[in-house]
Amino acid sequence: MKTIQNILRNTTLKKHRGLLCIFWIGMFSFSGVSQNSLETLVTSVSERLQGTITDSVQLYSDAQRAVRLSEQENSEELLATSYHNLATWHQGNRKIDSSVYYLEKANQLYKKLGLEVLQAETHLTLEDTYKQNSAFGKALEEDFKALGIFEKLENQAGIAKTYTRICDLLYYQQKYKEGADYCQKAIDILQPLNMPEELALAHRYKADNFLILGQYKDALSEINTAINVLQEAGKDQNILAPNYNTRGNIYKYMKRYEDAIAEYQKCYNIAKEANDEAALIAPLGNIGHVYRLQEKYEEALPYTLQAIDIMKRSGLNRNLFENYMHASDTYAALGEFEEALKYERLFSGERFKNLQQTISQLESELQIKYETSKKDETIVAQSETIDKQRRTQLLYIGIAILLGIILFGMYFTIKNNRKKRKALAALNAELAQKQTALEQSNSKLKDSLDELKATQAQLIQSEKMASLGELTAGIAHEIQNPLNFVNNFSEVSNELIEEMNEEIDKGDMAETKLIAAALKQNLEKINHHGKRADGIVKGMLQHSRKSTVQKEPTDINKLADEYLRLAYHGLRAKDKSFNATLETNFDETIGKIEVIPQDMGRVILNLITNAFYATNELKNSTVNSEFKPTVSVTTERIPSLEPASGKGVTNEEKASKGSVIISVKDNGKGIPKEMLHKIFQPFFTTKPTGEGTGLGLSMSYDIVKAHGGELKVLSKEGEGTEFIIILPNSD
Repeated sequence: MKTIQNILRNTTLKKHRGLLCIFWIGMFSFSGVSQNSLETLVTSVSERLQGTITDSVQLYSDAQRAVRLSEQENSEELLATSYHNLATWHQGNRKIDSSVYYLEKANQLYKKLGLEVLQAETHLTLEDTYKQNSAFGKALEEDFKALGIFEKLENQAGIAKTYTRICDLLYYQQKYKEGADYCQKAIDILQPLNMPEELALAHRYKADNFLILGQYKDALSEINTAINVLQEAGKDQNILAPNYNTRGNIYKYMKRYEDAIAEYQKCYNIAKEANDEAALIAPLGNIGHVYRLQEKYEEALPYTLQAIDIMKRSGLNRNLFENYMHASDTYAALGEFEEALKYERLFSGERFKNLQQTISQLESELQIKYETSKKDETIVAQSETIDKQRRTQLLYIGIAILLGIILFGMYFTIKNNRKKRKALAALNAELAQKQTALEQSNSKLKDSLDELKATQAQLIQSEKMASLGELTAGIAHEIQNPLNFVNNFSEVSNELIEEMNEEIDKGDMAETKLIAAALKQNLEKINHHGKRADGIVKGMLQHSRKSTVQKEPTDINKLADEYLRLAYHGLRAKDKSFNATLETNFDETIGKIEVIPQDMGRVILNLITNAFYATNELKNSTVNSEFKPTVSVTTERIPSLEPASGKGVTNEEKASKGSVIISVKDNGKGIPKEMLHKIFQPFFTTKPTGEGTGLGLSMSYDIVKAHGGELKVLSKEGEGTEFIIILPNSD
């Protein structure tokens, strides 16, 4: 038959089509299908859909063939079952709208045939299909349709099963109290019936609702009842596994962590024994979560990572973003902030991907409906063709029949082409609308990006101006001291000149010489303090030069000491009441190292300013009058531990190439543990609004990293914070 169809499609054999059509119709007249073989085909498809599907394409082909043959034999019962089989296949392949389409066709036939139980069961299948697509309102409508039929038939088992389905739907709609009530209705009906799996399911769903309501003891009682029912009925472990998982969740919320892990371990062992890798995901993720709640982060991490690995490998990534979030939080708690940032980015990407998939799914529904309507038209057209062939079989008269078929074929082709052109025009219009919407969206995104870049530039400039303000206040204080000396000695010198003139008039040369000597000392002091002010100005000009990428040998001890004083005097200039103990411990063996002094000075100034801010905050908020704000700056050279290469480089030379550590430590409030992994993120700040841009530590981190170094933080809440700069010693 396929060979004949292929010949008919061959455009080079148009002149032979008439004879071939007659031959085909003749064959069709004698190719009947027995009722027994059709029933066997339909039953085979149903059984294969219930088992493990090994060849999905062949199964779909057989299901379609069963529909066609059922239509030929005019067997409405088998046709309804075949439609139901096609719906089941589409549901398994996530083609929701196609599944709904065939279920509704099956339901129409069941209603026509008066098969009310099958009609109700089809409504329940429709409910499950809508639930998979998160259309909970439509799903609930189907449940109540099924419930109405079962109540009319007084079918107690069907009523109870529907109550359980309604309970599950209300859970997803966050109506937990109503859901628990429906579960209890199902339990009341099922208790005298011998349906252990349905009874256990109702108890488990009721436990899920009680868990969300915070009624942990009631939830535990319900799940224990469910497990006892299944165990007494001798059900295998695969059926018990979801109940163990629910009991583990209840123990977790009751903070009975060891009991929770034991339940999850049962689920893990069952899945492992069944070689069901997908079933391993939930217990692995849950065990990792429990360990994280116990702050056993090193034990939690392998379980979380293994769950992520299985989800990525198997493609079952529905909740992958949650495990990415747990991995990020665990790494952060372990102080591995780079890994934490990596998984936080994976979490953001996966979450965004899920949202995109949801949007794409909604957009594709229109296309699916369109394709479904086309399939319906095709089926109707095929039915009309078959009816036409059956009618023409009785009028098997050569040329007349041939002309009729040719004319019908031409008409059908023209009609089909018109429909295709209309459909194509509609699709083109829809695509044009989507393209316009996409262009508008891209334009809005570009405007938003430009605005974000401008805001970022303003914030960075604000941070630089804040640093400049700190420097200016410090410089003003540094220059003020020598200027005071210059002013004082100038006034004294004017008085000495007046006294010297008086002594000259008296002719007392001895006294005149003494005054001249004192005047000379004053002028030397004025010169000394003037040079001191000049040195301060030159030093500041050196640091305010435009920053370049060129490194230069820099005395890191001098740089740190200078910015410590500038930061302190800058804060004192703003708050006269502020005082702090400054401690320095500089390693004089460091010498000069290659850095960009302006950039590194900015980092040191930022860290010291933050330290002063933290100690001042604690001083203002504490009632302890003995608290003394203390900020210490320490430098240290750490020799390299690598052995000499043996190519003319001594161990002493190798040791000089180690690292230089700059530590800024305070005894302020400290940083909360949950914020430690965020402090280097741009725009993150704990200061009140208007007192910080949140870019200081982020810029400092980038500057140190650009020098090939590291910026680390050690903090304990209530005791203080230490920032450590580690730079390569490349002198």
